[in-house]
Amino acid sequence: MTPQFGRACFFGLDHSPEGGIKSYRAQVAEGIRRDGAIRRLGYLVRANYAYNYIWWFKTRSNDPARIARLGKVERLLKQPFAARRPRTERAAEFDNADFHFASGMLDPALLQKFAGDLYAAGRYNEPYRPEFEHVGRPEESDSPFLYMLPQTLFENETFLEICSSQALIDFCREALGPKAAMSWAWSWISQPSQAPYQNQNWHRDAAEPLNFVRVFIPLQAIETRADGPTELIPGTSGMREFYEIRRFSDAELEPTKAAKGAGVVLAEPGDVYFVNTFALHRGTPPAKRRALLTLLISLSPSHRTPSIRKLSLREVPERLRPAIRANKSFFRHLIR
Repeated sequence: MTPQFGRACFFGLDHSPEGGIKSYRAQVAEGIRRDGAIRRLGYLVRANYAYNYIWWFKTRSNDPARIARLGKVERLLKQPFAARRPRTERAAEFDNADFHFASGMLDPALLQKFAGDLYAAGRYNEPYRPEFEHVGRPEESDSPFLYMLPQTLFENETFLEICSSQALIDFCREALGPKAAMSWAWSWISQPSQAPYQNQNWHRDAAEPLNFVRVFIPLQAIETRADGPTELIPGTSGMREFYEIRRFSDAELEPTKAAKGAGVVLAEPGDVYFVNTFALHRGTPPAKRRALLTLLISLSPSHRTPSIRKLSLREVPERLRPAIRANKSFFRHLIR
């Protein structure tokens, strides 16, 4: 039984923070992690800090005004000198619109290579159903979402090369400050479904750190609504309305959509868009199979972050090491 004090909890070595993420003990049993008393203690400290930071400290109230105040305090504590630096024009625009689009930021051939790895992964999970696992080709499953297994993703060479893009890292630092770091990532295949499923309904991402950016990297062209684009109501991260942790209907949000100018994000492989997903948004169900990679960049770790087995720099391809060394703080949760 998990000891609980109000909303604060203590989690042990068998806890999984999300469907598809293996617990510490399961990772040890499968040889993903090496075990030992010091390693166990370190994991417990990191995991409980990250969990309670999100589920007690942050979500104690989902009020945007409160979160904005706490976010400002976090920025001052974690990077006290960064507050004195002038905001770049594009970072200021991102603050106002909750959105920034960068055309041609990444090499399309690199993304095509990663998409090939995703489609050929052979094993998939789904965060919304902890018990779900699909073994086989994507077209053999009727699940609306097939996610690459987390540790497989974080050890993928092409994924690490994508994340090493200096242009991508630079914008994240402009938006969040110099301590911005990769704290989680998801890569999934969306498949046609009869009705919107889970995050294909309007929502806010409430279970994320105080200061964060979601980076969306399309792995296939998103040219029309049939391709399943992200839909966003810009400038809504600070709204006092609709901040409950639930899904919202089109009818509820129609006046807000009309006032703020909701729109879909169309993109080609190589384009990258950055979103404050505390703003109201949703995925749209695709008419055909398509793939996407998203990164979570933040100042503090996500509640999922401790479950990443860190790679040593020796495990990283030699050609990527200079970029990772130059951005050591950005990769601090992934590579030691």
